[in-house]
Amino acid sequence: MTSPALRLSTYDIASGQAPLAIAVGGTRFAFATAGALQIARPDQQTRLEANDGCFIEGPFEVTGTGWLFECAAREQPLLSAAGADIVLSHRIDVDFAGPYLLRADRVATDPGAKTPVHGHRGPGIRRLLTGRILATIGDTTERLETGRAWLETGRDWVVGRNIHSGENVFIRVMLLPAELQGGITSFMPASPEEAKRPRSARYRIFGEQAFSP
Repeated sequence: MTSPALRLSTYDIASGQAPLAIAVGGTRFAFATAGALQIARPDQQTRLEANDGCFIEGPFEVTGTGWLFECAAREQPLLSAAGADIVLSHRIDVDFAGPYLLRADRVATDPGAKTPVHGHRGPGIRRLLTGRILATIGDTTERLETGRAWLETGRDWVVGRNIHSGENVFIRVMLLPAELQGGITSFMPASPEEAKRPRSARYRIFGEQAFSP
């Protein structure tokens, strides 16, 4: 199987600037962090209130404050060329055959919550909306602060612990096998013992979108 040459990226959308105009087609996910995002497409106008998100296909303009996530071919120019503020872009390797699915969701945990050792059925980019996480990803352990973006390959074992005094919330966009459509979990515990541990997380799926490399 030949792995498609892809990357996952996330950008800031800043208020007080001219609308961010994206002319190149593709599939992206917009999330409103504060206030509203206005998304203008040739055939549709969408308003996202704070803490909401949606997938966008084709060219568009967006105004407001928020985040933009993108899965694209590695050779496609980053959206920084169009004025988007790049936060993180990372190549991904896909070890499963298509068809593919992009899923965007929100994950929340309470203070002190710790995940089982786990992986996922596909790679994904995450960004911390509120809180603080002590994350072990493969051989690396790091404290992640609000606003931080990071990539999980899906193959590396991961443990995340909420070390904040309040709720942790992160936004996640993953590339998954299409057979998981309908909200079927991508979670893979590292062992039968880890599968028995509580996950202590709350999920909200914003949407799923078929993706063709």
